[in-house]
Amino acid sequence: MTCCNLIYVINKRPVTSTIITKRKNVLLLGSGFVSRPLVDYLARQKDLNLIIASNSKSEATSLIKNHKEIDIVDLDVHNQENLSKVIQGSDVVVSFIPAFLHNIVAETCIKHKKNMVTASYISPAMRELDNKAKQAEIIILNEIGVDPGIDHLSAMKIIDEVKAEGGEVTSFISWCGGLPTPESSEVPLKYKFSWSPRGVLTAALNDALFWMNGKKHKILGGELLKYHFPNVPIDSNFEFEGLANRDSLSYIDTYGLAPLEAKDAMLRGTLRYKGFSDLMYSFLKLGLLETDPVNVQHNSWPDFFDYILFGPSLKTKPTMESRISKIEEKLDLPAKHSFVMEVVNALKDLSLLQDQHQTTTTNLMQPPKTGSLSPLDTFCILLQDKLKYNPGEKDLLVLYHEFEIKLKNGNKKTKTSTLITDGVFGSDKNYTAMAKTVGLPAAIATEMIARVLAPTLPQIYNPVLEKLDYEGIKIKESTIEKGMREKLKWNGSGIWK
Repeated sequence: MTCCNLIYVINKRPVTSTIITKRKNVLLLGSGFVSRPLVDYLARQKDLNLIIASNSKSEATSLIKNHKEIDIVDLDVHNQENLSKVIQGSDVVVSFIPAFLHNIVAETCIKHKKNMVTASYISPAMRELDNKAKQAEIIILNEIGVDPGIDHLSAMKIIDEVKAEGGEVTSFISWCGGLPTPESSEVPLKYKFSWSPRGVLTAALNDALFWMNGKKHKILGGELLKYHFPNVPIDSNFEFEGLANRDSLSYIDTYGLAPLEAKDAMLRGTLRYKGFSDLMYSFLKLGLLETDPVNVQHNSWPDFFDYILFGPSLKTKPTMESRISKIEEKLDLPAKHSFVMEVVNALKDLSLLQDQHQTTTTNLMQPPKTGSLSPLDTFCILLQDKLKYNPGEKDLLVLYHEFEIKLKNGNKKTKTSTLITDGVFGSDKNYTAMAKTVGLPAAIATEMIARVLAPTLPQIYNPVLEKLDYEGIKIKESTIEKGMREKLKWNGSGIWK
């Protein structure tokens, strides 16, 4: 078979429906917070036997407290002998470990001819394993979380329906974002982190390519935050802005929408609350997102920020006035500009700026004393501590597709597909929105692979979407009078020169 995502399965695989009655062994690698919905779902499937392999016994134990029949194995995936042993005894392997480790797992799955599931994007290194996977006659199914994952399923469902009726999708705009709910977002950036912030911060450094109003547009990574979409009108209950997400044009072929030149729009973007992009852009201009390692030790977060502002030549402790003056200079904004004080207040909230009379928060994780880290990686340590979710706080997942459609009779209509769901942190009874929208699609796909000789049912997205709906992840489809395409601008807020 192959290294693929569900779109490949939908479009390319032959029909096979041979059911395997033998009880199958499913191996879960990893025990992070998105694992619990997958564990709970697969534990309900009586013909499946689940084993969890993790390097964190406490995390794995917490996953099985209601499932005593599930075994736990202590595993370091870098130990090739032990990894090979646990994979050899399984039928399907789910990799919920960090994405850069997937290839180690994939190589071992190929060696032992075991199917594999991940929720991550297909990396170039994973794509290079395509021929090996075919020769081993296994499937390595990637991109089966929420984004990527549910976004593919819900998009392809409508695209195929339009084609089946003789119509054509002339514009495709898609937005997705994992955020705190509004009542949990009263923090700098109006954003919180449930795992390492590095991916969110480095995403701001990527180039973006998209098609809008019949033209190709490219935004360089260093200016992505500056040229954000200041208004993304999805739901009146939320004030969203958006960032173009990498290469949207590649999805023309993925979704079978070619030729690009015939489309009015092809855009995939990331949702944030209004204010995120300007504040993050100010962090970039101040130097907090620099990626070159610096071998400097800092005694406190204000010391770290003084180094970022003034560099290694700083000899005496600067005054607050001199810090603010330097911030104005680096932001290239006029003195007393109102946004400068917004940035200053955010820096104070993050413990990077501190008045003389303020005392350091004693329970705040301090900068690392040893090693050589980039400013970005050091900043990540702070953000992960200051902007973490607390027990009882809620997160939100929003996925929105908008299709402009030309019908067979020449008429036009606009159709939307919307998923809005929330969740709770630190609850035994509820999942977080991110955990259930990543864990459940992967669990359902794993169930299908385990039960069917090859996961190649035609229109595989229908059973997945039906099961997601049953599990409470409901996608609403609507026809609207006019879409957002003509309203979308990517000119930012106007603050920056």
